[in-house]
Amino acid sequence: MVLRQGQDGTARGRSMPEGRASPQALDALERISDAVFALDRSWRFTYLNTCCEWLLRRPREELLGRVVWEEFPEALGSVFEQEYQRALTEQVHVAFETFYAPLEAWLDVRAYPSSEGLTVCFRDVSARRRAAQALHESEQFLRSTLDSLSTHIAILDGQGTILAVNAAWRGFARENGCPEEDGPCGVGANYLGVTDSAQGEYSQEAPSVAAGIRDIVAGRAEQFLLEYPCHEPGGRSRWFLLRATRFAGPGPLRVVVAHEDITGRHEADEARHQLAREEAAREEAEGARERMNAVLDRITDGFAAFDRDGRFTYVNRPAEVHFGRKREALLGRRLEEVFHGTQGQAMAALLYQATATQIPVEEEQRSVVDNRWQRVVAYPSAEGLSVYFRDITEQRRVQLWSRFLSDMGAASTRSLDCGDIVRSVVTLAVPTLADGCAIATQAGCTGEEATLEVAAGAPCLGTAMRAACRPGAGGALGRLVAQAVRTGSGVLLREPSPDSPGVESAVAVPLTLQDRALGVLLLVSTRPALRYGTDSLPLLAELARRTALALENARLYRTARQAVAARDETLGIVSHDLRAPLNTISLLSRGAERSVAHQEGAAATEALRKIRLVVGNMDRLIDDLLEVARVESGRAALDVEPLDVPRLLSQVQALNELLVADKALRLEVVLEPDLPPVRADRARLVRVFQNLLGNAIHFTPPGGHILLKAERRGDQVCFHVEDSGPGIDAQSLPHVFDRFWQAIHTRKAGAGLGLAIVKGLVEAHGGRVWVESPPGHGAAFSFTLPTLPGAVASLAHGAGEASP
Repeated sequence: MVLRQGQDGTARGRSMPEGRASPQALDALERISDAVFALDRSWRFTYLNTCCEWLLRRPREELLGRVVWEEFPEALGSVFEQEYQRALTEQVHVAFETFYAPLEAWLDVRAYPSSEGLTVCFRDVSARRRAAQALHESEQFLRSTLDSLSTHIAILDGQGTILAVNAAWRGFARENGCPEEDGPCGVGANYLGVTDSAQGEYSQEAPSVAAGIRDIVAGRAEQFLLEYPCHEPGGRSRWFLLRATRFAGPGPLRVVVAHEDITGRHEADEARHQLAREEAAREEAEGARERMNAVLDRITDGFAAFDRDGRFTYVNRPAEVHFGRKREALLGRRLEEVFHGTQGQAMAALLYQATATQIPVEEEQRSVVDNRWQRVVAYPSAEGLSVYFRDITEQRRVQLWSRFLSDMGAASTRSLDCGDIVRSVVTLAVPTLADGCAIATQAGCTGEEATLEVAAGAPCLGTAMRAACRPGAGGALGRLVAQAVRTGSGVLLREPSPDSPGVESAVAVPLTLQDRALGVLLLVSTRPALRYGTDSLPLLAELARRTALALENARLYRTARQAVAARDETLGIVSHDLRAPLNTISLLSRGAERSVAHQEGAAATEALRKIRLVVGNMDRLIDDLLEVARVESGRAALDVEPLDVPRLLSQVQALNELLVADKALRLEVVLEPDLPPVRADRARLVRVFQNLLGNAIHFTPPGGHILLKAERRGDQVCFHVEDSGPGIDAQSLPHVFDRFWQAIHTRKAGAGLGLAIVKGLVEAHGGRVWVESPPGHGAAFSFTLPTLPGAVASLAHGAGEASP
C-alpha cells in the first residue's frame, strides 16, 4: 500500500492509498469503531484512521511516514513484531490477543498482508478480558464457597444431567456407597434418571422430586421444595430439605439442587409445635368467643347466629340496630318469641327455607323496625344458621329514582302536549314514589289557563290534594304548597298532622325554570314505611326540574306551531290579495296589447309585453313563497308514483332545449344503464330539475356546457346537474340552500327561493341534496332519490326494468 507523499518525502494529511482505496472506502474506515493503520514494506505508517489516533494517543501527523518500531520501541521483540513479520513473510493474515503495557490495555489484533505492505486492525478488549477474569475468579470463589457448605449441592443442565457437585454432595455419596466420582450420583450422571428408577420402601418421594425438577426445567415453576426423611440402617431417620431452583442468570438453563440436613431443626420444630398445639388448643377454647365477638362487632354488616332450634346464639352491634333490640333481649330466644304479628315474618320464612334446603338463601327485605331495606343472607351449617344483614336502602333509592327518571323522560317525550306530560308524571309517580301526586301549573306558563292534575291511590286523598293546590288553601298540605311557592325551594312535612288525616309524610317542590315559576309538585305518602327526608329533596328537585323543562319545551313547541300557523295564514292572505290585482293587470295588458296590435304603436305593444312578463315573474314568486311555506311546515303533500328515470330526464331536456339554444349552450344527458325506477312526485321533481337547470343556464356563459347525469348508488339513484360557469366561492357554499339568500354577484337573479325549494322537496322525498364547486370550475348540484322497493335486486337478477 503506497501513499502519496509531498516533495519532502513525508506523508501528508490522511494520505489516499494510490490506486487501491477510493474516497468512499477511506470515509468508511474513518467511521468504523475499530482502529486501522497501514504499513509499507519498510514498516512505515501510510495510513491511520481516527479511532487509531484515539487508541494510540498519537495524532496521525506525527506518525505518517515514520517507522513503527521507532515510534513504538516497546513492541520490538514482542508478539506484535513476531506476528507482523510472519504475516508479511508468509503472506498470511494473523490474529492474536495480547496485553500492551504502554496503553495498559488488552488488544485484539488482526493483520492482513498485501504486496504493498501490511494493514492492521485492532480494538481494545480490556473490558471483556477483565470480565472474563472476574468470571473465572467468581467461579473459583463460588466453587470454594459451595465446597465450604454442609448442604449437599448439585448443578443440573436442562436434561437433568449433573454438571457439578460440591464436597458435601461427594461426601454424602461416599457414605451411601457411591465412592466413584462418576457413579450414579456423580458428575455426568442423570439425576432425573436416578429418581425415576428409585425403588423400595424409602423411595416414595422420588416421583415428586422428578416432577418438581421437570416443572422447573419446563418453566412451569421457579422453585421446588420438599422435606423428606432419610432412613439409615439401624432405624435412625434423618430429615432433609430438598430445594430445587432455576439458576437466574444468562446462558443455558441450569437447575441447582440442594439437600440440607434439617434433622435437628425438624426435631426441635416438632417438639415446639406439639407444645404450641396444646397451648393453642387451650387458648382457642378460652378465647374463641371473645375473638369472634370482637371481629363481628367491628364489621359494618349485621350478623346473627342461630342454633338448630332457631334460638339466637350471637348478635353483633349492627344486628342489634336491625332488630331494634339489645343482644341481651335476643340471646337464647326464638325469632317468633321476640316479634309478634307481621314483624319478622319475612325473616322467619327465610330462616325456615335455609334450614329445610340446607343451601344458602339470599333475599332483600324491609327492616323489622324502620323504613329501611336490608339484603339478608342465611348460611346453614351443622350447628345451625349464620345470618348476615347489609343495609341497601340508599342503593335501592338510587335504583328506584334512576328507573323512575328514565321512565319519566321517555313518557314526557312521547308527546309535546302539556296536559299529556303532566298526566304522565303524576301517573308514574303513584305508587312508585308516592301514594298521591299532584302538579298545579300557573296561568300562562303552559297555556292560557292554570291546570291541575292529580293521581292518588284513594279518592279522599285526591280530593285533599286538589284542595291543597288551590290558591289560599289551608291545612297542613295547603300551607306546605304555599311555602314551597313562596320560598322557591322544596318543603317537607315530616310528621302526621291532625288537619290532614291519613297523611304520614309529604313534600312540595316548586316547578321553576330560569327563575320563572311554572307551578308546584306535591307528593304525599300515607304509609309509615314511606317517609320523605332531607335526602329526598335533591332527587325530587331533579324530578321537578325535568318536569318544568318538559313543560317549557311543550310551551315552546306550541308557540312555534302557532307562529307557523299564523305565518302560513298571513302568507295565504297576502298571496290571495296579490293574485287578484295581478290577474287584473294581466287581463288588461292582454286586451290593451290586442287593441294596439292593429295600430302603429310598437313601443306601447312592447311595454304591455313587459308588463305581462313582470306579472308572470310576480306570480311565480308567489308560487315559490307558498311552496317554501308548505315544505317547511311539512304540508307538502306528494303524489308519489314510480317514475322511469330515462323518460323523466328526456322530458326535462325537452323543456329546456329552447332556453339552452337561446343562450348558445350545450345540454348533455348521461345515463347509467339499467337504472331502476324512482318513487317521486312527477310535478315536484320536474320543478326541482327546472330550478337547478335554471340556475345553471343563468350562470353559464355563452358557449358553455351543462351536464345532466343519473347513476345508481345502492338502493338510491343519484342525479347531478353540472355547469361550466364561474362556480361558487367557498364562503357562499354553506348558504346556497338558505331562504332569500344569494351570493354577492347574484343579487339580481331572483328572490333566493329556488334552491331552498329544491332542498325541501328532495328531503320530503327522503333524499339528500348537496353542492360541490371547485374554484373556477363551475358548480355541481347533486341529489338522491329512493328507488322502488325490490327494484335494485330485481335488476341485479336480470329481471329487466320496472315499468313506470
